[in-house]
Amino acid sequence: MDILRKISKKVPVALIFTLFIGFLLILLSPEDKELGAILKLIYLHGALITAGLSLFTAAGLVSLISLFRGRMKFKMLFAIEKTAVIFWVAATIIGDLTSVLAWGGINPGEPRFAATIIVSLISVGVYFISTSIDDRKIISLLGIGLAVSVWVIMGSAGKILHPDNPFSASEQSIKTFFFLISLVFLAASVLTVRWIKKMET
Repeated sequence: MDILRKISKKVPVALIFTLFIGFLLILLSPEDKELGAILKLIYLHGALITAGLSLFTAAGLVSLISLFRGRMKFKMLFAIEKTAVIFWVAATIIGDLTSVLAWGGINPGEPRFAATIIVSLISVGVYFISTSIDDRKIISLLGIGLAVSVWVIMGSAGKILHPDNPFSASEQSIKTFFFLISLVFLAASVLTVRWIKKMET
């Protein structure tokens, strides 16, 4: 109980509750005949990827606005970028674990695998460079470049074992759960941005 109280003081209750709902939905989600319980990891991986792409897009939009607004502060941008890194790295780890369980290992030749690693490295680099310099224009351009590069890299990445959309051909119940889980993790990403921004103010 003491540990839970300490955590609740540092992490907003709303964020903890949202993540709880997300993981509860994953536990209750229907399984696939071929993949079985591994599909639950794919739910999580897909939801984290969706949240990550949304966060990178938001970072690009905020950066674009900041490029034309000289007095705009970058606390929100940095909070979005940091959250994007957290969600994307988590998605990459879960994706690798899923590959091991589903296909017996990680295929270094899988374009999607390489793309997620590259995005992770670029996003971490952009975040640390942006937070260590004081040039407003460069910070804005880096944020825009990050968003564009993420979509270009992921959009142009081919697929070998990785399916185009593992949920598109699934039954309606699986599609519904994936939509709900993605929505919950999107909400969690927004709450995380707000929390990080507040912590670094």
